[in-house]
Amino acid sequence: MTLLLIFAALIGALAWLLLGGWGDAVEPTAGRRAGARIDYAELEQAEREVRGANAESASDWGPGTANPPLA
Repeated sequence: MTLLLIFAALIGALAWLLLGGWGDAVEPTAGRRAGARIDYAELEQAEREVRGANAESASDWGPGTANPPLA
């Protein structure tokens, strides 16, 4: 009887996943829905900021850089 209940629960979970259980997944890096509209003005502003950054400010963060000293 217990085996039958476990089997029924597993079949139910599999059916839920196959029939769209999670819905519309959020994009992991963008934090927005797949169908959401892109704010091109914000994107262009961010690109201008990156292009305007000097080499020193670009090299003081990211992988491989030293952590700032603790105060």
